[in-house]
Amino acid sequence: MHDIWNPWHGCVKCSEGCKNCYMFFLDAQHGKDGGNIYRTGAGFRYPLSKDKSGHYKVKSGEMLRVCMTSDFFLEQADDWRAEAWAIIRQRPDVKFFLLTKRPHRVAACLPPDWGEGWEHVMLNVSCENQRRADERVPLLLQLPFKHKGIMCAPLIGAVSLAQYLPAGQIEQVLCDGENYGGARPCRYEWVQQLSEE
Repeated sequence: MHDIWNPWHGCVKCSEGCKNCYMFFLDAQHGKDGGNIYRTGAGFRYPLSKDKSGHYKVKSGEMLRVCMTSDFFLEQADDWRAEAWAIIRQRPDVKFFLLTKRPHRVAACLPPDWGEGWEHVMLNVSCENQRRADERVPLLLQLPFKHKGIMCAPLIGAVSLAQYLPAGQIEQVLCDGENYGGARPCRYEWVQQLSEE
């Protein structure tokens, strides 16, 4: 099963893919400002929460997609990240899926005992077009993670990853279009090219 863990909420738009961000759209629908960044309440410790019988609500082997309404490496979350890493450290039986548009910040934000990476943590970079792929994927390939992937979403232009795949570090490539207000086209041939590569 896949679930979501949002230890903080809100973000700062930083590239073309952020233009029609679903989080900003949904927050606006509820009269909120997606640019208001805050640590979530009880949700912050969700991976450690237990049911009435004392068992973890997030079962062993499940995957948690982290910060789907923010960015795990957002500068404004620097004060909270060490505690989030501590929670991730306590659940080596759960897979944590991190997604970022800020790979340039990652190395400085890793915990002291990170080493070459933790087996249960995967880092994905968001690459909405070729410009961002060429900016972010080389940084991803330099980072000490045991599991790495690329998220071409929202896919707003053709992206070729052919030059990055021979390194053998990329485990998965996901792609998707935009779904909310102002959604830009996602062309079938862009998806097909990624699939063929």
